[in-house]
Amino acid sequence: MIDEKELGQRLAMIERIFDTEKLTGRGQDAGDIAQYYRQSFWGYRLLHSEQGSIHMALNPDGVFDRQGYYGQPKAVASWFTASTKAVLELASGNGFNTRYLAATYPAIAFTGIDLVPSEVSFATKRAGKLHNLSYLQGNFQKLPFEDASFDLAYVVESLCHATDMHQALAEAQRVLRPGGLFIVVDAWQATVYNQLSPLVQRAATLTQRAMAVGRPWKLDAWLQATDEAGFVQESDEDLTMAILPNLKRFERMAARYFAHPVLARMAAGVIPIRLIQNAIAGYLMPLTVAAGAHTYRMIVLKRPCPPEGSYHDESAARKTPTPGVWSGGDGDRNLDRPPLPQD
Repeated sequence: MIDEKELGQRLAMIERIFDTEKLTGRGQDAGDIAQYYRQSFWGYRLLHSEQGSIHMALNPDGVFDRQGYYGQPKAVASWFTASTKAVLELASGNGFNTRYLAATYPAIAFTGIDLVPSEVSFATKRAGKLHNLSYLQGNFQKLPFEDASFDLAYVVESLCHATDMHQALAEAQRVLRPGGLFIVVDAWQATVYNQLSPLVQRAATLTQRAMAVGRPWKLDAWLQATDEAGFVQESDEDLTMAILPNLKRFERMAARYFAHPVLARMAAGVIPIRLIQNAIAGYLMPLTVAAGAHTYRMIVLKRPCPPEGSYHDESAARKTPTPGVWSGGDGDRNLDRPPLPQD
């Protein structure tokens, strides 16, 4: 439960600073999404994570810690096995996740693909001498890879930007080998979304648009879409509580911005608009999550193996990961890993 009076006051404050009608249509096409990330680059870098993470920190102990930015790649790595040889990250951004994983697992080949050329360029430069890591520019709804190219694919806080979710899921399955895994870490509208008050739904809509999520999905509808795409669900971990410390940090920063309306309006006229509008999401998302509008999860999907003895059965015998709950530790199965690399 939340104080809807407080939520109403926050919405009114946002309306004093921004013309929220201009948010309508945000995130509806690839060009708009790319512009959001181009304009937000230095904001993420300076205000969110000096290490380069552009996703939430996972802090299951309830205390914000920047080491939590490694929570998602560690959780992904917990599904690696000795047969994991080729891994793809969709929407790899500036390469934070793939750099960590490539340095940690040198026997695995990692590939990142991202929509924004400047992000790909930055990631490539930061990759340095990591021989098992490469990046290319492209849209994850039309992947430039042959069928069955990867043992595992993953995406962190970016599948929500899909402008054609069915196509994105079809492409992810296409490039996976039989038995391969697709790991999605993201926020969805909760199944009870339509039962929430109009005020909460308004706040959730502004949060999504401010972050260029133009076509949000409810969790149950998205799971139905994955089933229709031919995936089998292996695991579903609710990590909503683990991101609350990071959301509270965003809330404090946004509150300082909105506490000075005159200066805030001036800043909105000078600072790139997509960057400054992140303050809307920072101000509202802790309340939309508390109200039950949004849920943050790690969902592991599997491309089924063909029936035993059928054509292309050569991959069916590969050992596949055993589902497990990520508890904030390394949790890696079947692989030894060197210490955390310094970025």
